[in-house]
Amino acid sequence: MKHQKPGFYVVVVGLCLLVYAHVSVAHANKISAGAEIFIKTLATTTQNTFLNKNLAPSVHKEKFRKIMVGHFDLKGVGKWVIGRYWRKSSDNERIKYLHVFENFIVENYAKRFKNYTKAEFKIIKTEIRGNSIFVSSAINASESDPVNIVWRVNYKDGEYKIIDFLIEGVSWARTQRSEFASVIRNNGGKVSALIIALNKKITYLQSQK
Repeated sequence: MKHQKPGFYVVVVGLCLLVYAHVSVAHANKISAGAEIFIKTLATTTQNTFLNKNLAPSVHKEKFRKIMVGHFDLKGVGKWVIGRYWRKSSDNERIKYLHVFENFIVENYAKRFKNYTKAEFKIIKTEIRGNSIFVSSAINASESDPVNIVWRVNYKDGEYKIIDFLIEGVSWARTQRSEFASVIRNNGGKVSALIIALNKKITYLQSQK
């Protein structure tokens, strides 16, 4: 029986690697394209929601809440931004905190997103880094300079979810983490203090026209 030459195995391995690389690139391109569509849908749905003048402000807000819940990993982000304090909190505190966190995000960003209702939204580029897809975009409003936003998206079990966004290089999630940690530290490490502070902030935001 003749033995195969070493070169034969090198060729086989090389072909396998080429096929694997081709499949990996094709899969990555598919994931990236899906992330772009996901972000474009977020922008279009949000704009259409606030452009509908027949809806009451309260209805606008609830529709925006559904958009946020559908596109953002609010539970995952909510846990991450309080870091080690999540592990130290009780089950009851966690439930209350996640509820008020969602309300805070909705109140805080509904009016901000509404300001870009008539702006042009454009995808600049998309790239995969580590386990996340980064979708770079620009919002062009006629009355102001373009705003650059990079959306950090995770893809898991066939579902896309936003875990962070950077406005002009400033991370939303890291900013919230810093602010929330400061509140908790200044109140004896109590998550309940953050819940109270967020409820007060929500009340203030609701009072603004």
